[in-house]
Order: sequence, then C-alpha cells, then structure tokens
Amino acid sequence: MTKIKRKIVKSYEGDIIRLVLLATALPSALLFYFVISAGISIYLKILIILFVVIVTGYSCFSIWQKITYQLRTSINIIESVIFGDGTTRPVSRYKQGALAEFNHTLTGLSSAISTHKQELKEQQLLLTKIINQIDVAIITTDHNNAIVLMNPSAEKLFACRFEAVIGGPINQLGLQDALNVDGQKVVEFQLKQHRKKVYLHVDKYLVNTQTHNLIFITDIQQLLREEERIAWQRLVRVLSHEINNSLAPIASISESLAKLTRADLTQADNKADLHQGLCVISERAHSLNTFIKSYQQLSTLPPPAKSLMSVADFIHSTTALYPQINWQLPKSPDISFFVDCQQLQQALVNLITNAIEASNTNQSASNKEPISLTLQWKISEGKLLIQLLDSGVGIANIDNLFVPFYTTKTQGSGIGLVLSRQIAMNHDGDLHIENRNTQRGVQATIVLPTR
Repeated sequence: MTKIKRKIVKSYEGDIIRLVLLATALPSALLFYFVISAGISIYLKILIILFVVIVTGYSCFSIWQKITYQLRTSINIIESVIFGDGTTRPVSRYKQGALAEFNHTLTGLSSAISTHKQELKEQQLLLTKIINQIDVAIITTDHNNAIVLMNPSAEKLFACRFEAVIGGPINQLGLQDALNVDGQKVVEFQLKQHRKKVYLHVDKYLVNTQTHNLIFITDIQQLLREEERIAWQRLVRVLSHEINNSLAPIASISESLAKLTRADLTQADNKADLHQGLCVISERAHSLNTFIKSYQQLSTLPPPAKSLMSVADFIHSTTALYPQINWQLPKSPDISFFVDCQQLQQALVNLITNAIEASNTNQSASNKEPISLTLQWKISEGKLLIQLLDSGVGIANIDNLFVPFYTTKTQGSGIGLVLSRQIAMNHDGDLHIENRNTQRGVQATIVLPTR
C-alpha cells in the first residue's frame, strides 16, 4: 500500500490560532467537565458548551483577521514604496504598544525610501542632462562587450545613431582595442576614412556582479592643431625677433662699412669707424650663434639616465655650488629616489640663478647683504616636492613664464625655466612657479615621483 505524504504548509497566522487554541484547550476541557458533571438540565449543558465553542471560535477568527489585516496592510505599503508610491501609510487606532511602534517605524521607512528614490530620480535626471550636453563621447558596454549606452557626443563622433548600434559589438565603432587600454591614454584610431587622435579613458563598473566597461573619448585633434598653430606662431615670432635684432644692425653697418672702404682708410677716424663696425657685426653674429645653441639645447635634451640617489645628498651637493648664499635648509626625512642627477641639478641651478638675480634686484647698491634662500623638500600625496623660496621682487607676468625665449633680462636667453620644466617632465614630474602668499618673493616647486 503506497503511503501518500502530505506537505503541511504552515503560516504565521495559523500558528497564532493554534497557540490560542492550545492556551484555551485546558480551561475549556475543565469547563466541559464541570458542566457535564453538574446536575443541571441537558439542554443547559448543551447551551453552555455551544456558547464556549462560539466564543472561542469567534475569538480565534478575530485574532486571525486582525493579524492578517495588519500583515497585508504592511505588504501593500511596502509594495507601494517599491513601485514608487510613498504616500500610503498604515492606519491603526492603536497609539501605544508594539503595533503602534511597528506602524511608526514602517511609516518612517516608507518616507525615507520614498525620499531616497525621489533624490535618485533627480540625480539621474541631472546626470542624464550632463551626459547629453557634455562635449565628451561616453560609451558603455556590458560583460559581452556589447554597446548599451551612447551619448549624443558619441553619436556625433562616430556619425551613427545609438538605436542603430545598441546591442552590437564594440568592434563596429573601431574600438576593439580600446578595452585593452589601462586607465587613460592619448591614442589614435581609424574612424571611417580618417584617423583620429583622442584622449581615451576606460573604467570598469559592476552591474549584478558582472563587469561592464565605461569608455570616455575626448576628441583632441582640433585642440592639438590649435595648440600646434599657437606654438608655431610663438616660435616664428621669437625667431623672427631675435634674427631681426641681429641681421638689421649687421645689414646697416655692412652698408656703412662698404661706403667707408671707398674712403681713405689711412685716416684715424675711418679706421676707428671700421673697427667699431666690425666689432658690432662680430657681437651680433656671436649673439645669434648663442641663440641658436640655446634652441638646440632645448630641442635636443637627452632622456634622463636615472639612478638611485638620496635627496639630502642631492640638495647638499647643489647648495655647495653657492657658498656665498645664506642657505636655510629645514630638516626633513631623507628618502631615496631615481633621478638623473646632472639634469635635475641643471634645472635647480637655473632656478637658483633666477632667485639670486631677483634677490639682487631687490637690494639697493648701497645696502648689499648676503642673499638668503630657502631650499626644502617634503612628501605630499605620494610625490616628492623640492621647493626653492626667495625674497625677491616676485613675478609680474606669470603667463609668460614658460614661453620659450621670452625674458625680461637684458642678458637672458629665455630658455632657463622652459629647460627646467622639460627636465622635470622628462622625470614624470612637473615644475610650478608662483608668488609667495605671506611675503614678497617666489616659490618654485619641482614635483617628482618617489618611485
């Protein structure tokens, strides 16, 4: 004989009713016993037993009804919040007790979730507006590298509609190698019949534990061309100015000397004029040659040959070149870093030379005091900062600091700061120069990686 097993499905309200029946079972049994044992009419006994059964059943039904109502009301409120309606609230005539506390907590939870969802909607709307208006192409792909989002800038860059490529592979946009880019990088890729140079930034994010890709593409082709045009204009302007400064007097004096050669060169005045004119030609030719060599130095800077060195040793070896300076060297923890000592020392020497000239300018001819400079180093955000501080006249035109061959000095070449910054950049660092905030003078900071 096959046994049929029935699976008993229990419910919370069913368990409550069972507990109530269990709690009333013994008193009811005793009541039945005394009623049956009592010497009263059989009809009265039946009436009493029926009354007890009806009262117990009604009580159980009322308990079940209240529990079920409260649970289903709570379910309706939670479902309303899930579907975006945060206006539903639990209604109860009880103002105290556990049920009142539960309803109060449920109301607070509903309000908090509703407010949070409203904030998320507003933030999502703002983010959507930004994505649609930003001049950066944004593309996202799922874990299968299928396109799931493109903003209008991406549609414009790739000359296609998002609806036409959604769900398709990233390869159809020519970005098959973009996902292999680690972090951010300037790359060049084929777009239709043209090659584009873009700034590419690839990031990852998770959706349901699956890795998706977020691609930012900035078209820098036009920007690079504009910067290239400006750079060429500056270079041509500087070259023209320097060459004209040399060729104009050379041409003028040459014409004068040509006329002079037709005169009597035995006269003292003519000899003196001839000698003076040849000296001017020689001086301008030498100046032009120096200018060309300076340009060659800037354009043929070799890659740094780095080696491990102590920053304290580097600082002290540089300050030893200027014994006439009153050096202020605040104590800092010594560290080792990879650097081309000769190149970086040349960069620091250029900065020290500028600081000395600025300090001399700040002093009167009758009040010459020893120049005091501060040279310090520290670690900030994983970078090594070497800072040189002077008390000179400061910088009047910061915008032209790093313009090649721009100088306010009568004997300056205008490449010292440019060369210093190029050396720092070749070390994966940078050079910042600014006026000091608390007093007169300039603060020059060489930023270098610690590794």
